[in-house]
Amino acid sequence: MPGGRRNAANRNGQIKSQANFSVSSNIGIRSNSGERTAGSGADDKKSEEFCGIKAPKHVPVPPVPVGGHLTFEALSLVVSIIAASLQMLNLYRTVWWLPHSYNNYSMNFYLIDPYLLIFIITMIARQFIYSLLRWVIDISSPVRWLSIAQKMMRIILLIIVMTILSWCLYRMAERHNSIKIFYLCYPSLSVYFVMFGVSAIPFFDISTTSLYSKDEKKKFLIDKPLHNCLLNASAVRAEVSTLRSDFNRRLKRVLFASSSSAYVCGITPIIFVPQHLHFNVSWVVQHVILFWLERITAHFLHAYPVRYCDVLHRAALHLGRWVKIENRNSHTYAQAWNDSVLWPHGSIVRHNKEIYRSEGLCTVAEPGNIGHYRFYAIFSNPTVLLCSLSCLQFLLVCAQLFILLRTTDWYQVLSITLLLMINYYTLFKVTRDYLICCKIYHAEQIIREKSKIIANSTVQ
Repeated sequence: MPGGRRNAANRNGQIKSQANFSVSSNIGIRSNSGERTAGSGADDKKSEEFCGIKAPKHVPVPPVPVGGHLTFEALSLVVSIIAASLQMLNLYRTVWWLPHSYNNYSMNFYLIDPYLLIFIITMIARQFIYSLLRWVIDISSPVRWLSIAQKMMRIILLIIVMTILSWCLYRMAERHNSIKIFYLCYPSLSVYFVMFGVSAIPFFDISTTSLYSKDEKKKFLIDKPLHNCLLNASAVRAEVSTLRSDFNRRLKRVLFASSSSAYVCGITPIIFVPQHLHFNVSWVVQHVILFWLERITAHFLHAYPVRYCDVLHRAALHLGRWVKIENRNSHTYAQAWNDSVLWPHGSIVRHNKEIYRSEGLCTVAEPGNIGHYRFYAIFSNPTVLLCSLSCLQFLLVCAQLFILLRTTDWYQVLSITLLLMINYYTLFKVTRDYLICCKIYHAEQIIREKSKIIANSTVQ
């Protein structure tokens, strides 16, 4: 009987603590840097100590050099031109150095369709031209005319690009059969309309949606979402839902941009190769795969920089996670889950006839929600994602070095060497981001484990 009274007292104390915490959750809001934007620090400290629950503490991320979108598009244009030129070299190479050779150049340029070259250059240069024009408009147009100027520029550029592409397709249709034109257009168009619908913006712009200040004197670009350390359960879930949508939107653009670059620069030249031309099929296919993997890593690093991953990480810590208790005791006391309560670490709740235990320092996720569970599993430790990218890029570089050691033909040595130099730069960036995040989140993990130990001792 004394044990039963003690359990009842603990339950009442826990309910009272959670209720008080939910009431005081609107006292202050933390900004993206972890500082309070409303309420004094003394009041926040008193409220947290009174409630018996501490909000997750975030370790600030140091400034990491990140290139702008225009710089990234310029580098992507150079890399795509190099990859397309190397694929042309793999297909149309000659033996011009032989004494009795009839070729004066290293490639059979007369076999290359000039309209195909115009088509490829237009496709790989459209995003850089759009980014350059948008940058000029952003710095020269007044704020009240900014949206209209961007729309007009987008419409005019779309008309010009589609006119050039249609003219090239018409000229290529006169020289080649219709099945090659079908292979050229259908895969890209079908994937584009499935992923983005009839919107023309992703055709030119793979960056995030830009927001601008309404104050003309303080016009600036915001290319990433911000995290507020909210102490309100519904607000945290709404923020997580917004971040999930933004993450998925970026992921679609990353996959489309990298795949379209590999298709245009690597596969399109193969489609229009003359039938009598012989080439190394395995080598050109290998070139497409290596270039595609490099583009995936480069676009991932551009779309998900360290600051952006830290925003998702902070939101995941506030979201928390529920773990289903399979072998539960019939005498286990579980409260009914309340969507307005911030549940402390180790709380046991009942939801949809299942029993769950909270694992986060404070948990606002919905028990059994697979979307919340995946969000916390992925972004509670972003170093796992960066480690995967680092391993992929490292294996890619090692594979290219191994291929280079076994290569003897001059065009293959040139091709794999240039791709290897491009991959070195990408490997440096992803390794740098991984090492920075690994040290930061390791220190944050130590702080979080200490907070959980204190929370467990308080509950006991």
